[in-house]
Amino acid sequence: MSRGKLRSVKARIQSTSSLMKITRAMEMVARARVRKLEESFSKIKRFIASVEQIREHVDFSSCEHPFITGKGKPVLIVITSDMGLCGAFNAEILREAERRLKDFEGLITVGSKATAHFSKNNKLIKSYQRMYDVPTLNFAAALMEDVLKITGNVQVIYAKFINRLVQRPVCLQLTPVTGGKKIERYEYEPQSEELAANFVNFYVATKLYSLLYETKVSEMYARQNAMRNATENAKEMIRTLTLEYNKARQSSITQELIEIVTGAEALKEQ
Repeated sequence: MSRGKLRSVKARIQSTSSLMKITRAMEMVARARVRKLEESFSKIKRFIASVEQIREHVDFSSCEHPFITGKGKPVLIVITSDMGLCGAFNAEILREAERRLKDFEGLITVGSKATAHFSKNNKLIKSYQRMYDVPTLNFAAALMEDVLKITGNVQVIYAKFINRLVQRPVCLQLTPVTGGKKIERYEYEPQSEELAANFVNFYVATKLYSLLYETKVSEMYARQNAMRNATENAKEMIRTLTLEYNKARQSSITQELIEIVTGAEALKEQ
């Protein structure tokens, strides 16, 4: 191997080492962020469970709210991340969205990756990019209001958090919302029809908030796993390149020694 190729291999080792420092730092950042997100998400899950219990005691039978009747064209909401470097996280969500989109007349995207992917799709109604670093209930409520102006028939594709290694795209039927039966021994204030209409808006907003938050937690774990894998791959590449460099360097030294000895022997003969 020539000196030029030796320098090239050495440069590759140095650049891979620099890259490994970046991926390790990104893994540490993702790990720190996901701890805080997961703590908040556990509280949100308890909150959503309480809202679900309330839903079972609200009578929706006499209310003509769009989210209860499900009237309107079927619309799909697709939630992805705003940033990449999280492995196949966004690709799997978008693949699931592409598979199901034929059954819908409208599309709403949340996240830069989904917006970029579907930017030229004629079903795209509205898109949201870089609206939050951590999902908020205010954004979920604004999203709910925008959806209400369009339709009452909504499904959502989001990243369901299975465990720290597995995050899976899932399609959830968000509306129409079904409730329980009116309990006669309770007095309702306001009247049950108005109560149902107000509650269903709150319910859809909180469900969207929960789905946005779960997708964010899944994104952070996907990025942490991807950066850890990238760091391990960089380590392996550095090991391989170092071995290649050392072998080539030894071979080069041996070749130079042979040339020196051969030259010396030739001088003796002369």
